[in-house]
Amino acid sequence: MVYSRDNPFPAKLKSRVRISGTGSEKNVQHLVFDIAGSDMVYKCGDSIAVLPKNSIVDVAEILDLLKIQPDTAVEIPGARKRISIFSALYEHFCITNLPRKFLEWFAATMTDSDEISHMDGRILCADDECKIAAKLHSLLEMLKKFRALRRVDAQEIVANLNKLMPRLYSIASSPLANSNEVHIVVNVVSYVNFIGNTRHGIASTYLANDMNIGADTANVFIVSSMFAMPTDVSAKIIMIGPGTGVAPFRGFLQERQCLEHRGERIGSSWLFFGDRNYETDFFFRDEFLNFKDSGILTNLHLAFSRDQEKKIYVQDRMWENREELWSWILDDAYIYVCGNASNMAVDVGNVLKKIAMEVGNFDEARAGEFFKSLRRSRHYQMDVY
Repeated sequence: MVYSRDNPFPAKLKSRVRISGTGSEKNVQHLVFDIAGSDMVYKCGDSIAVLPKNSIVDVAEILDLLKIQPDTAVEIPGARKRISIFSALYEHFCITNLPRKFLEWFAATMTDSDEISHMDGRILCADDECKIAAKLHSLLEMLKKFRALRRVDAQEIVANLNKLMPRLYSIASSPLANSNEVHIVVNVVSYVNFIGNTRHGIASTYLANDMNIGADTANVFIVSSMFAMPTDVSAKIIMIGPGTGVAPFRGFLQERQCLEHRGERIGSSWLFFGDRNYETDFFFRDEFLNFKDSGILTNLHLAFSRDQEKKIYVQDRMWENREELWSWILDDAYIYVCGNASNMAVDVGNVLKKIAMEVGNFDEARAGEFFKSLRRSRHYQMDVY
């Protein structure tokens, strides 16, 4: 069976363990889902899409403030089916970051001229700061802040909200090593927003706090990716994945370990991993050290930015090992980068070009074209977000 957003598989949460240590600034969880009986197939490098759910407490409070009965039926736009307003707000629509169409509709429901004026000036204004502020208002915050509303219809609410989108997580396991399971790594998001309220990530809170182990299921489906291991298992691989970006590389190494146990000749593997502190943020530390000891992982270079006065990142470790790294690249190694797109992936790309220019004696134009050719041949792959 093919699973999708419209036809997800209810995967039971099999286990959940915090893998960031005591004292870490992060709450990072390792979750395992049971997919037995689903015929769901994935490969290392794929992602799993999770259809998250909103806070039950928040939904109940929203309906109470709106004076709408939870069992009031509404139609899902475009779906031609009717469900309760509670179900709609709980698992179908985003109630945190509100679209402008909702804010404009909301302003039209207000009956107090002073509040309307305040909202026009603070929420619907045209400058960039107000636009950002508007996006950060949740529905519950809006209802608490602006109380003078006309009686609204349940259908009006859902007609002006955006749908709750699936969240993609890089799969942190190999199907060869974990039959009937999918593993993921979740960084639980929590922050204080611009008006001083503590906000929690929808999907990460749902997965890490709201689901009951061994009882609850999450609606999921596999998203196939071009971020894939080489078909030649003897090829060298270079993996660069700071923070939770290390997730797919756990799967890569599990896969290679299984292949070696089958008697296949696997290629050399090199992992660059970094985070803030060795003691609290070296995710799957024992596993990666065991991979290194057993020879599955040939090279392991670590960068923990807060363990010394000068901050050290994965790109610094790459530069320190530039001679050997360049020799691997020339030996047809596959380069994989997973993690933050805006900073880390750019910095990694820049240091690779710098290595090509210094060690390989390329000029800037030739270095740029060289890595473009590696991307075209799938020797340089990125899974960034």
